[in-house]
Amino acid sequence: MLERIRQKLKKILLLDYSPKRIAMSCALGVFIGFSPYVGLHTGMAMGTSFVCGLPLYPLLIGAYITNPFTLVPVYTVCYKFGVFVTGKHASMIPDFDKMDYTNLMHTAKTFFIPFFVGTHLLGLILGVITYILSYYLVTKYKSRVK
Repeated sequence: MLERIRQKLKKILLLDYSPKRIAMSCALGVFIGFSPYVGLHTGMAMGTSFVCGLPLYPLLIGAYITNPFTLVPVYTVCYKFGVFVTGKHASMIPDFDKMDYTNLMHTAKTFFIPFFVGTHLLGLILGVITYILSYYLVTKYKSRVK
């Protein structure tokens, strides 16, 4: 498994793009991967690649951070981060005696606000960190190869 990861990283390092473009592609991929728009990550990565002229491979690798195996832990951390930032916590214990559209929307709103804030902010923070790390690694690798 480590060999497969090493091969994928080497494939990114060997791309015929500038380190800035590769790093931007990696960073935007991570941001997309942490976004709450499940099911749209591939399309968002492909659209970003097309519109911005970035390499698709690093975008997809970053976008697939959230996959069926990591979806629950990633979004749990994002929700908890959103609760920390917003100070709002959803009461997830439904009262079935008072279940109506208004209460359902109130519960959904109290959950989705911290969730959306957490996914976007954490995606932004981790995207910036990814940009810095990937720029450093790509620059170092390309200068060593030349």
